This record gives sequence, structure tokens and C-alpha cells, in this order.
Amino acid sequence: MLNSENGPVTRPTRGVRVPLAVAAAADVLCVVVFAAGGRSSHDEQGGLVGLLTTAWPFLAGAALGWALVALVPALSGRGAARGSASARLAGVSDLAPAGLVVAGAAWAGGMLLRLATGQGVSGAFPLVALGFLALTLLGWRGVVALVSRAARRRSSAPRP
Repeated sequence: MLNSENGPVTRPTRGVRVPLAVAAAADVLCVVVFAAGGRSSHDEQGGLVGLLTTAWPFLAGAALGWALVALVPALSGRGAARGSASARLAGVSDLAPAGLVVAGAAWAGGMLLRLATGQGVSGAFPLVALGFLALTLLGWRGVVALVSRAARRRSSAPRP
């Protein structure tokens, strides 16, 4: 691509690519921090076992979200609709639609599994959970989107 006034212009990059392991770790961290914060605010004990008891329904929900992104082509978000499940997972770090699916599944799956196992979902807990999980699970994806956009702008800017 040439710009006659400023010389050659590079094509924009596809942006920041988040490795699957990093995306998975970020999602797990968000859920574990949510569970730890909840346990701490209620002065609950139990160490690691207690933490995992609180976190597992939401981790299972997030895993369901990842599975949906891998299996439903329209949810991949990276134009990988015709590719394999692993190719579609390349878009799991995208804010939409994949991030919305993962965050929604983490919350809904977590609430349903808590109900099914007698852990309870009373009071303001469902709203607090929705707010925290949406903020964190979508938040890191939003930061990636902003960094990616900035990287594309830098790479497509004319060079002196």
C-alpha cells in the first residue's frame, strides 16, 4: 500500500493476540478473585477447599461459555466460523461476542449450579456476582481491545 505524500504505509496488524492459556488464566483469576472476595467479606474460613467450593460453579459456567464459543460458529467473533473449534477459540479473548458469552455463562451457570447444590443465591448476591463477573471478565477483554486498537493505529500511521 503506498501513500504518495508520505511513502509506503504498512497494512494494519490484526492487533493483539492473546494466547489461549493466558485467556483461560485471566478468566480463572477473575472468578477466583470474585470467590475470594466474597468469602472474605463474609468472614468464611476453609482455606483452599472453601475457596474452590465457592468458585467451582462459576468456573464451570465459564468453561461452558468457552465450549459454546468453540462449538457455535457465530460466537467466535474472528471470522473463523468455518474453521475448527480450536480456530474459533482464537476469538475467546474478544470482548464481543465471545466475552459476553463467557461472562454470561459464568454468571448464569454459576447461579444455576449454586441453586442445584444448595449453596444459595439469595439477596443481592446475584446482582453483585453479575456486576463483578461482568466487570472483570469483560474488563480484561476491553483492555486488550484498546491495546489492539492502539497497536493497529500505530502500525498504519504514516512513517516519516
